[in-house]
Order: sequence, then C-alpha cells, then structure tokens
Amino acid sequence: MGRQEFVDKTGIPKNSLIGIEVGKHEPGAKVLITIAQAWPEYAAYLLTDDVDVVQKHPEVDQLARVLQEAKQAK
Repeated sequence: MGRQEFVDKTGIPKNSLIGIEVGKHEPGAKVLITIAQAWPEYAAYLLTDDVDVVQKHPEVDQLARVLQEAKQAK
C-alpha cells in the first residue's frame, strides 16, 4: 500500500505520516487508534511491536464459552 492509499484509508495527514516514517516524531495515541481501527487484526502488534503476540477477541471468546457450555449440557 502506498502512502496516498494509507492516507485515504485512515485520514492521517500525509505530512504526519512522513514525519513518523522518517523518525521525526512518534505516533500519538490518536494516530495509533486510527490505524488500529482501520486494521483491528494488527492492533496488538501495532502497540507491542511483537509479531508473536496473540490478539484476543472478546466476542469470539464469549461465543466459544457459550458453545462449550451448550455442548456440556447435552
């Protein structure tokens, strides 16, 4: 994805993005939240910089518990 497509998708100003990319400044919370909302599957990695981090999905975890309880009730 090029810069312009990233800017179009997130609404983050291009100059801000370039400043972050070249190390002029660190991304603030608003930028991180915006990126995490655009790509929620990478939110944990974005915040930790750890490729092995497992991101939790509360809705999926809740559904798994409900299904497990229903299975045990049979």
